[in-house]
Amino acid sequence: MIAMTDSRLSESFPNLAPDQVHVWRVPLNQNLERLSELNEVLSPDERGRAERFRFDKDRNQFIESRAVLRLLLGRYLNVSPNELAFAFSAHGKPSLANGLSDSGLRFNLSRRDGLALIAVTRNRDIGVDVELVRADLPVFEIAEVSFSENELAILRSLPESQQDVGFYNCWTRKEAYVKARGEGFSFPLKQFDVSLTPGACATLLEVRGSDTEVDRWTMQELSVGDGYVAALAFEGRDATVIREDWL
Repeated sequence: MIAMTDSRLSESFPNLAPDQVHVWRVPLNQNLERLSELNEVLSPDERGRAERFRFDKDRNQFIESRAVLRLLLGRYLNVSPNELAFAFSAHGKPSLANGLSDSGLRFNLSRRDGLALIAVTRNRDIGVDVELVRADLPVFEIAEVSFSENELAILRSLPESQQDVGFYNCWTRKEAYVKARGEGFSFPLKQFDVSLTPGACATLLEVRGSDTEVDRWTMQELSVGDGYVAALAFEGRDATVIREDWL
């Protein structure tokens, strides 16, 4: 657990071992005094992106999540957060640039309505997703477009009281997987199956057209707070997931 005081991280920052994944839970509390400080951490391009948000809430949460990402990565790499530069894949997944990619540090960020998750590891692809549960979401309309036939059948078979959780389990696991692959929604969501039954382990069950993908990846459900559902996907089977809180 760390805290930020006068733009500096505490000395209790955790070491990231090669066999670990750190998942940082970042409440986006939009403290205006703190936001002014955090805005200074961003690059000119990121400040420009922030200004394009229509609503203050969205702008503030973007600033806070991106600044915390820079502060965390800077501490892992022992460089100033302002020195960080990012490259982007063809599908928009960010990675470290300007020689810092040689560190092997990999990361992924997900932000949703008051909370961000930042996953960090070494030398393995990684994806994370968090969603805020909405009671008014038309889950079956979305599932019919985005879920495989197997997933949709399982969702329909659940008791009505479990269908919303089943939907969010499936959605966050699918998004974490495609983010880890670096392809986003360019990878067909119906081409693979994940577990979704509440209480069952988060698992990549099948990727049609590949005999190796299931064994390549680990999925994990993340408990991050009331009203949120989250999932993590990373390469390999030998990593310990450690959750940290940004204060």
